[in-house]
Amino acid sequence: MGLTSEANRERQYAPAKVPLKVIIVGKAEWSFTRAGIGGLAAALSLGKRGHNVHLIEFAPEIAEVGAGIQCAPNMTRILDRLGAGVKVRSTGVALEAIHILRWQGGTLLGSVPISQEHGEQFVVHRADLQMSLLEKALALPNVKLQTNTRVDDVQFSPAAVKLNDGSWVHGDVVLAADGIKSMIRGKLLGDDKDVAIPTGDAVYRVVLTREMLSNYPELKPFIEEKKAIRWIGPGRHIIAYPVRNHEIYNMALAHPDRGRVDESWTTVTSKDNLLGDYDGWDPNLVKMLDLVPEGDVLEWKLCMHMPLLRWVRGSCALMGDACHPMLPYVAQGAAQAVEDAASLGVVLSSISSKDEIPTALLAFEKAQKARAEHIQQSCLTTRAALHLPDGPEQEARDAKFRALSAGGDSDDKWGDPEFQKFIWSWDAEAKAEEAWKEMKRESKAQSRL
Repeated sequence: MGLTSEANRERQYAPAKVPLKVIIVGKAEWSFTRAGIGGLAAALSLGKRGHNVHLIEFAPEIAEVGAGIQCAPNMTRILDRLGAGVKVRSTGVALEAIHILRWQGGTLLGSVPISQEHGEQFVVHRADLQMSLLEKALALPNVKLQTNTRVDDVQFSPAAVKLNDGSWVHGDVVLAADGIKSMIRGKLLGDDKDVAIPTGDAVYRVVLTREMLSNYPELKPFIEEKKAIRWIGPGRHIIAYPVRNHEIYNMALAHPDRGRVDESWTTVTSKDNLLGDYDGWDPNLVKMLDLVPEGDVLEWKLCMHMPLLRWVRGSCALMGDACHPMLPYVAQGAAQAVEDAASLGVVLSSISSKDEIPTALLAFEKAQKARAEHIQQSCLTTRAALHLPDGPEQEARDAKFRALSAGGDSDDKWGDPEFQKFIWSWDAEAKAEEAWKEMKRESKAQSRL
């Protein structure tokens, strides 16, 4: 049954002990995704606790764009508490299983039932999630959104940001939710630069409508059933699932990078490239790809980002893709950004004076950094397992997949029951409270020395 209705209920948080002016810097560049999930979630998490939030977005407007996104239980429980889970549940699809298919012929290699122990696994249209967070945040009188504005500089202590018109906005805290190409990250790190290492993969993103699939009886189950599909083959894999109450079928297709694109969501590529990469694959898959309209294929490069030396400097903290960009292989990118938002809401609402802001931000880093980095690294393990060439290693992997229904382990971390438990059972708010209490104890102990 998943979470109880009581657990799904919106939480009324105690007001912050010291209300702060929090500046949240949104995405650093225009993109098809527009506003980031992490920045919106942070605005809501902090706004519900009584902080004065100023969210600054480069996009000229917050438009309903994007594709599918996976809301794992560690993310959904936070959305429920923030009051943004209602739309996820009303328009998303609660997955019941993950099916793993061989690239040739679409043979079923294994099926993983989605455990309900920690809650339901939803898949939702990104725009529905964005608009739910935005509407809930802007319904609060203490949350302000400023669009069509670029942030050109940052000051760490006291906190302030410089806008593209030359003016400065001053606050108590700056949160950098400005994405993979974060300007603030470079300023915060100084000489310790972010290192992006190409994985050798790129990804196509396409969506199909129910109408497109309705004339093909063999394709209709893909959009009608509550399951995600992974096709796996040499050097490639695909993840696909229905969203928007089974009206849209979302597909992400990993393939060898040929240097056509950079690390962005904004590149439109040729349908011929898409079809060429999956020539000879499962006929049902190829039939679906052939239905994609020309001009509707997006492509971007996948890079692995090495762990940063730090996330915090003075009264400024990085969050989301600005500090831990995730490869898509374990479906935790947005979830980790939402965890950051929840954690920041807790620690910044626990301080007794503004002098404790740097300590609170370090408690956030303590709570989330090691976890996020572990999940980052797990993505590479999953990539290697999914992309094996046909041969003895592939056959051994497929034998593991066949054992999944009986509870065996999996090299595909997203479908591995033990790894699911590690990811999905995490309560970011509870972990933030623990980290804050530990930081306070350490601070008191040092003051006695």
